[in-house]
Amino acid sequence: MLDEAGEGALTGVTPIRIMNRLSITLTVLMWILGWTAHVPTVTAAEYRAEGLSGRDTGSVLGTVWLVGAYERPAPLEVFKNRDFCGTWVANESLLVNRDGGVQNTIIVLRPTDRQPRVQPASIVLDNRNCAFAPHVQVTPVGSELRLKNSDPILHTVHARLGKETLFNVGLPRWRRVTKTLTRSGIIRINCDVLHTWMSAAIVVTQSPYFALTDRHGRFVIERLPAGEYEIETWHEKLGIKNRWIHVSESARTSVDVIYGLNQKTP
Repeated sequence: MLDEAGEGALTGVTPIRIMNRLSITLTVLMWILGWTAHVPTVTAAEYRAEGLSGRDTGSVLGTVWLVGAYERPAPLEVFKNRDFCGTWVANESLLVNRDGGVQNTIIVLRPTDRQPRVQPASIVLDNRNCAFAPHVQVTPVGSELRLKNSDPILHTVHARLGKETLFNVGLPRWRRVTKTLTRSGIIRINCDVLHTWMSAAIVVTQSPYFALTDRHGRFVIERLPAGEYEIETWHEKLGIKNRWIHVSESARTSVDVIYGLNQKTP
């Protein structure tokens, strides 16, 4: 999950790393001066979106960076079922690779002039090795969430939207439950059988244009009709950032998102 455990110091700097550092430095300067996206023109792939051909659409790609002295989060202590869970589990709340790329950041693009249709999906949340898997997800409103438990011990899935409980489901290993996510927002999930270290998040969006960053902090969103978009990024520890970008036909818009360690979740 972490690339080389997200260590802050580099041991052996390669030319690629030097270029990455130069890229980050340039990105920070762009951010300070106005954080303007650069838009290199390329040939778009042949795909269709909302009745448009690939030549009528564009794409957005980029990287989410963390600037500052990053320290890997300490493992989470286990207080119950230690005979199966062990004494600790990995802390996935802030995964950063050695170059500063932030994993598990959600990117959502919203057109400023229309409300596009969304296609509901089906996603799975598992209880695996005393942790929710995956830790962070994003899905369109109306999607089905399938709940399961791969562990031989009892878990629960307590889902909240703000302070409101959406559902609280007990999951022995044999049980499977499906819930429909009918409301947009950030759903926080915990396990109520004294598994206090367990947490997950699902962002439910009314936009069909979204992505989740990989272990290098990178993302790509394709099949975007040309136009103006609000781009929102969300991270469970680093918070929300918003800006506006223009997507051109048959072009890629490259966007770098910069977080500082002093930024807190709203």
